[in-house]
Amino acid sequence: MDFMSTFNQILVLFMMLMIGFVVRKLNIVDHTFSKNLSNFLFNIVFPATIIHSMIYPFSIDVLIDSIWLIVISLGVIVFSVIVAMVTIRFLNTDELSRNVYEFGIIFSNFGFMGFPVVQALFGQEGIFYTSIFILPMRLLLNSLGIIIMSRGLGDRIKWNFKSFINPPVVSVLIGFFIFIFSIKFPQPIEMTISMVAATTAPLSMILAGILLATAKFSEMFSNYHVYIISFIRLFFLPVCVLIVLRLFDLDLLMIGVPVIITAMPMAANASILAEKYNGNAYLGAQCVFISTLISIITIPLIVFLVL
Repeated sequence: MDFMSTFNQILVLFMMLMIGFVVRKLNIVDHTFSKNLSNFLFNIVFPATIIHSMIYPFSIDVLIDSIWLIVISLGVIVFSVIVAMVTIRFLNTDELSRNVYEFGIIFSNFGFMGFPVVQALFGQEGIFYTSIFILPMRLLLNSLGIIIMSRGLGDRIKWNFKSFINPPVVSVLIGFFIFIFSIKFPQPIEMTISMVAATTAPLSMILAGILLATAKFSEMFSNYHVYIISFIRLFFLPVCVLIVLRLFDLDLLMIGVPVIITAMPMAANASILAEKYNGNAYLGAQCVFISTLISIITIPLIVFLVL
């Protein structure tokens, strides 16, 4: 994929975010729409995306690669958590803002933006490998991510088993079962899942844009903390992952997928979960906006380093 192809892919997603911004500014949708849309994404669209990505033929070689991808994924997560904890200690900000920043460093937009970029680079095989690599991230995004976003509130979610049981997490387990046993759905069901899954990118980015529209446009660029988090998310983390993986005898796909997914901007769930659990939804959307904007340049750069 050349620079312009990658640039165009990211630009399309950024324009979807701007659609949400405009429709809210023009009052085409009201303040209740974002809460309803976040619930719809969380409970319906995300599970459909997860299950659809796991419909893939089973083989021993693929299973071995999958195990290594999960190991690499866990390593990236642990490293990201350490970087997040160290970074947050140096940011003088309130608790709800720290939650958003920590979430943003740990979790990239691996689904909504990662899939299109990986597919353009590596095709359908890359999509499956991405689905495996992000399994631990999906589990933690919808468990640890929720706990992070709900800290500091009177109705915070505590560390217990029920915190980990929600539609996206259950869908990960179902999806892995589908892969292991190569389960085939009847065509109408598979097409329905596929069509619902196809709405993840536009709906998620549109929601982020709607949340951004609650403040003045000039304010989106005034928080320097967002740029620090974006630099760590978009450049520091993926370059570190690339350097480490290059030390091992891995093929391009096993290196490219982890690095490119790590190079994605902050997960759009930052604004979705903050809205759902009464956190700083505006800051979450602001981070998504800024990191997505900057990623128009950084993602093609990371792709160049990988290839």
